[in-house]
Amino acid sequence: MRSLRFILPLLAVLGLSACGGAGPATQAILNATGAWKVDRAAQDEPFVLVDTGLNFAKRLAGSVHENHWSMPGGGPTSFVIGVSDVLDISIVSNNNTGFVDFAQSALTPIATTPLPRQIVAQDGTVTVPLLGRVRAAGRSVQTFERMLTQRLSAVLVNPTAIVQMVERQSATVSVIGAGISNPATYPINLSDRRLLDVIGRAGGPTGEADEIIITLSRKDYSYQAVLHDVYARSDLNPYLREGDLISVEPRLTRVQVLGATGNNTMVEITDIDAKLIDVLSAAGGLTSPRADLKGVFVYRDASRHELHAIGANLNAFIGQDYIPTIYRFDMTEPTAPFTAKAFRMQDDDILYVADSANAKLTNFFSAAGLLAPTPAVYVQDATLGN
Repeated sequence: MRSLRFILPLLAVLGLSACGGAGPATQAILNATGAWKVDRAAQDEPFVLVDTGLNFAKRLAGSVHENHWSMPGGGPTSFVIGVSDVLDISIVSNNNTGFVDFAQSALTPIATTPLPRQIVAQDGTVTVPLLGRVRAAGRSVQTFERMLTQRLSAVLVNPTAIVQMVERQSATVSVIGAGISNPATYPINLSDRRLLDVIGRAGGPTGEADEIIITLSRKDYSYQAVLHDVYARSDLNPYLREGDLISVEPRLTRVQVLGATGNNTMVEITDIDAKLIDVLSAAGGLTSPRADLKGVFVYRDASRHELHAIGANLNAFIGQDYIPTIYRFDMTEPTAPFTAKAFRMQDDDILYVADSANAKLTNFFSAAGLLAPTPAVYVQDATLGN
């Protein structure tokens, strides 16, 4: 995740509070000799705290807060012959006096001689009768044809070389993932050099387009998009490069659930529109009487766009595209079930339910205060209007 300094303090506090005597005491750890202690002031990272209600949840659900995914630009690369490519080469000669066609027992003005299928060797060459080893790698098919024709003209009557690339093995991409029908390695051909072309050759996706995530990995970078968007936008359907890795996976909402719930676990929901109530249900609901109904929190690296949509002042986060944010839910409110039904969860969220012994928000942050700072921004749902 983008803000490990934000998440790790929470996990540290939760881990210590959950030990219940099974591990070392807090002070034993803090006072251990030989410990390298770092001033917490140097580790402080501000965050946004949002007091969430039905009004906010509806407003957020109506805004676009997906990741701003992209794909690399650039046109197609040169289509050239390479090592391991398989070529068919034919030599055609024409003569006004004709050639003997023994199969037809007749004269024909054109003689065609197909050569055995050639695999471009490691040194980039193929064998052509009368010419010997000829370099093919690094040339386009058309350039190679012209070069062969020119050189054969010295030994044959009006020859023409015809070259066809049967298999292209020098430039391939790999398609993997549970969301594709036939994961494998595929060559980049002239007729299908773009992302959707290769996905189609791999049998297409196994699920609905809006439930599939496409990840294109190229060198040290990865680019992502929802397949539905790739279909709709040409800029998300790039030309491929040798060595590209295409991952096609079902789109999941994965939420880590901690605290006073029926099951502390990683919840995975295939529904792309998963709500808070879905995650609570999957985790076994709130544990009674342990759970603090006023202390249900969602931890998230929220985008600036998301926080601007609710009117948060982000002056403390200049230059940050994603901002540590905590959404608080008061489940004692009459509209709380509607809020939980409206609030949309995101992948990598953390859902934490405070223990009733620390019912108030201030007590929760006091418990976490050793490692986590107080919020830089506090947003109340009541300030958003109706």
